Amino acid sequence: MYDYSAIFERIKSTDFPLKCRGMYYFSKGRHAHQERKGSGKPYFVHPRGVAYIVMEHGGSVDQINAALAHDLLEDTETSFPEIKAVANGSDHVAELCSELRNNKFEIAEKGKDDYMSEKLMHLSNEALLIKLADMLYNSYDKPAEKALNRMYKNACEVLLKRKLSDECRELAQLIVLA
Repeated sequence: MYDYSAIFERIKSTDFPLKCRGMYYFSKGRHAHQERKGSGKPYFVHPRGVAYIVMEHGGSVDQINAALAHDLLEDTETSFPEIKAVANGSDHVAELCSELRNNKFEIAEKGKDDYMSEKLMHLSNEALLIKLADMLYNSYDKPAEKALNRMYKNACEVLLKRKLSDECRELAQLIVLA
């Protein structure tokens, strides 16, 4: 079994495929003045850790790049065309980031629990791997009890209601165990 404590260690750009290094530094720069809520750590440790989990679970270069960039559209002034340009013109990376972006208006309308349950059922398989890696990272990052309970509930629903790849099934099971 993989030791997930490594996601909180010093992961270097050279730990990722060469085609991911541009997105690594771009995301690091865009998140430079942000901190993780609660821990106060530099925010970039989160997308870097998510990307590392995606890579360790067989994610493609596009999925690793999207994991590095998954919060850029939501939490920074980064645009879809900028992500595409940094990803060597890949629409796919930018589309995965767009798919992963939360809709704050729908969250306000439906509530976070219902919104996330529905979102997880409709994500593409590629985006789902990234989202589950995101949830796994968050579950190891000392979340509030309410957030941990939501991740547990969402992971259980995904396991019960959706056909999953082996990689996604493993990540969902790890979230349940966290």
